[in-house]
Amino acid sequence: MVVAHTKLGLVMAVGDVNSESGPRWQEEELTSSGSSNLERELSSLKESEELFRLLVESSPVGAYLIQDFKFVYVNPTFAELFGYKPEEIVNRLGPLDLVHPDDRRKVEENVRKRLQGEAETVRYTARGVRKDGTVIVGEIFGQRATFRGRPAAVGSLVDLTEKLRLLESLKESEERYRSMFQSIKDAIVTVDADAQVVDWNKGAERLFGYAREEILGQPFIRLVSERYRGKLLAAFRRAAESGDVRLLEEFAEIEGVRRNGTEFAAEMSIACWKGREGLRFTGIIRDVTERKEAFARLERLLEEVVFAFSAAVETRDPYTARHQANVAALARAIAAEMGLPEKVVKGVYFGGLLHDVGKLSIPTEILSKPTPLTPTERALVEQHTLKGYEILKRVNFPWPVAEMALQHHERVDGSGYPRGLKGDEIILEARILAVADVVEAISHHRPYRPARGTTQALRELEEHRGVLYDPRVVDACLSLFREKGFRFETEAEV
Repeated sequence: MVVAHTKLGLVMAVGDVNSESGPRWQEEELTSSGSSNLERELSSLKESEELFRLLVESSPVGAYLIQDFKFVYVNPTFAELFGYKPEEIVNRLGPLDLVHPDDRRKVEENVRKRLQGEAETVRYTARGVRKDGTVIVGEIFGQRATFRGRPAAVGSLVDLTEKLRLLESLKESEERYRSMFQSIKDAIVTVDADAQVVDWNKGAERLFGYAREEILGQPFIRLVSERYRGKLLAAFRRAAESGDVRLLEEFAEIEGVRRNGTEFAAEMSIACWKGREGLRFTGIIRDVTERKEAFARLERLLEEVVFAFSAAVETRDPYTARHQANVAALARAIAAEMGLPEKVVKGVYFGGLLHDVGKLSIPTEILSKPTPLTPTERALVEQHTLKGYEILKRVNFPWPVAEMALQHHERVDGSGYPRGLKGDEIILEARILAVADVVEAISHHRPYRPARGTTQALRELEEHRGVLYDPRVVDACLSLFREKGFRFETEAEV
């Protein structure tokens, strides 16, 4: 059968070439229906070719076709990777012209195997050299093919240069982090969502006494004092569920336990992060035993200085010194009853010992006057809060002692002095001192009147709770006297 085109359309000629009289030809004009089907097939084929070319030409991956060790086709991406235009490569350059000298043997072998039929597919990485001489790294995916009846090698090229550069940078960062991680003197411990140890630096080995291989997979809570373990584990679980590391802030100061069982004062800060294997908590733990001991020595020295100061005040005004000691004792007890941190409790105590130090500037005859003060004298006495502040602000106390002295006569409703502060404008320590000051003053003898006793003092608190005095502070004070049996050392029974 022979297919040919005539003016009338596509004609199929059929003949028997073995006939004695020669081929007997019979012409049959295709029907219009057959012609339409062929046109549709040709159109579909053309669309497929255009689609294929569009995909290859616009692909972000380099594509190539090699025959006789020459490129017979490269797409724009391939050419661009090497800094050329496609026409500068096709039928002019071969793969060995673009490859790094050290990788030519590898590339030549992989192309040869496909052209000679020894390998159907290949996958490998090699370095290439751009037109400007810079080196790139690519991953080659290749396949054996036939093009125009002859062997060919087709494939794609993926540029790995930036990826490898990024991986190298990440590797360098990881090595730098690991070096810092191991060289830091503080213990760095990472745990998973179940509070099991998953990482452990040399600082942790030195601090706790466990080798890394001994502690990995062990519960973190074995590293803290037994009295913290239950609460800490519960806090870890809540933090793991919520992702809120602030739930662990209460354990910033904790007691650690070494392998030999000895305990030490520790400071711990924890961060939460998410890795490939899930939620992680990393804690930096520092032994603060020496610092705490030094601070304790400083506190003792400070306390001795404060007591010496109070003794100096007593030589001038015994009433004021005695009053400060009583106020300090009650204020400390109130702060503890309110459940405030130990640091605040200590600060309130020292603030109480010094809250009336400004009275050193008041003439003795006014302080010890046996009759009510005149308005002028009262105004002078009220200056003691400012005078005390001026004296104490020069000392760098670890607590707001100067502010306590300044604000202990302020009242919740703003009726106090010297600034007329209201509510939370008054620091909590001063609100505590205000209650302790009133109770002590009413309960004890004053130069111009006899003692009224604690019963009257507590009645004053109840009557002005939430008006003059902080209700939380009042409740704690009432509980101390009525339920806990608190008494001043020099109690006046009335």
